[in-house]
Amino acid sequence: MFDEQEILKFGLDHVRRKKYDQAIVIFSRLIELSPRYSEAYYCCGNAYELLGKYDQALECYNSILKYAPNENAAYYNRGCAYMKKGEPQKAIEEFSQAILLKPDYARAYYNRGTVYFGLGNTDEALNDYHAAIENAPDDPDIYVARGLVYIIRKDLNSALADYDRAIELDEKHLRAHGNRGNALEMKGEIDEAIKEYNHVIELNDDDYRAYMNRGYVYFQRNEYERALMDYTRAIELNPHNVKARCCRGSVHANLGNAQRALEDFDVALSLAPTNAEVLVGRGQAKHILGDIQGALNDFEETLKIDPTNTKALYNRGVIHSKNGDLAQSLEDYSEVLRQQPNNASAYCYRGVVHTRMGNMDEALKDYGHAIENKPDYAIAWYNRGLVRRFQGQYAEAVENFTETIRLDPDYISAYQNRAVVYNLLGDKENAEKDLATAEGLSMVLKTNDYFEGKTLKDLVII
Repeated sequence: MFDEQEILKFGLDHVRRKKYDQAIVIFSRLIELSPRYSEAYYCCGNAYELLGKYDQALECYNSILKYAPNENAAYYNRGCAYMKKGEPQKAIEEFSQAILLKPDYARAYYNRGTVYFGLGNTDEALNDYHAAIENAPDDPDIYVARGLVYIIRKDLNSALADYDRAIELDEKHLRAHGNRGNALEMKGEIDEAIKEYNHVIELNDDDYRAYMNRGYVYFQRNEYERALMDYTRAIELNPHNVKARCCRGSVHANLGNAQRALEDFDVALSLAPTNAEVLVGRGQAKHILGDIQGALNDFEETLKIDPTNTKALYNRGVIHSKNGDLAQSLEDYSEVLRQQPNNASAYCYRGVVHTRMGNMDEALKDYGHAIENKPDYAIAWYNRGLVRRFQGQYAEAVENFTETIRLDPDYISAYQNRAVVYNLLGDKENAEKDLATAEGLSMVLKTNDYFEGKTLKDLVII
């Protein structure tokens, strides 16, 4: 006689040491000796899964069902193998059969919910997570999974309640803390979100996702040096992470280091040659460095991969405008607005193109839409003031420049242009005050390219 349990333990010891091939040899020999010993099939199948050999794993689970057709765990394991193999519908069928045989099978509900979530079916995912929690109320992983569904649905309070429960069950649950930080960030509770990301890093200094999350928050707060350190650490931990390279490239660009940005985007592109986000980022870096044609090539390549990419269309519109191809620029901005009808920047810069083309009424409409969508958009107010001034509507121009100054008290060109309009209205006193203020701000002027060639007196700024 031989001891099945001892041989099984011997094989499992090899699994623990990640010697999966040797473990499979042991489990296979055990199956030969005891063809109906289901534990050996399960262990052998699990070892195959760890090696990524899912078809062989499925054969092991199929063998169990030949001897025990109502073995719910075999259906569950087959579902897991199909999940990893990338066959979601088959996985759903297997988990459903496992649940049919064992209606309180929490893990089957959980995994089926995860498959539904991956397919974008959040209704079914939520139903399965509810059922999983009902049958396993102390499993923190299920609360974390359900919380993510709530985040997708923007039900942030429910998400936070689930993460709080998960942390209550396991105070060191990294994903619960990390996702809780995401939810807090979405609620605008940025300081609390940073605390959560800090907590994840304290629990596991090698969690690159926590550095990515914290870096993103710092980036949004314009704390670029801190963001740079976090993304650099994320890259150290995961050198092949395209997103981290892309994000650090954006940080370098905002710090005024376009060459370093370009280097990061180049590395990212070597890792993901067809990644649209990386191509757009590299195009922006090239644009800053003055490689206009190189930038245009990157935006064109992006649009070959993704013809509806609004960032590429927007940036291509900028370049076409600078190159004097106003009709193409207008088309690019218009396509952005077809996809994003509330994009204030696209309205504003399409307005600039209309202005350069002499379509003043259309320009005013676009600046108006920009302001409707973003009332504190100082540039849009300013540009509308320029058109009003050009049309001789001086009172309206003064109102627009005044609002610009209210939104941005250091907007020197708004003072200058308002001074010009005051002068045209015969209000010499206010004109002199504005010119004095403009001179006091001591800022470098940048002329609006569609009014190039005007005298200093007629200068307008964008």
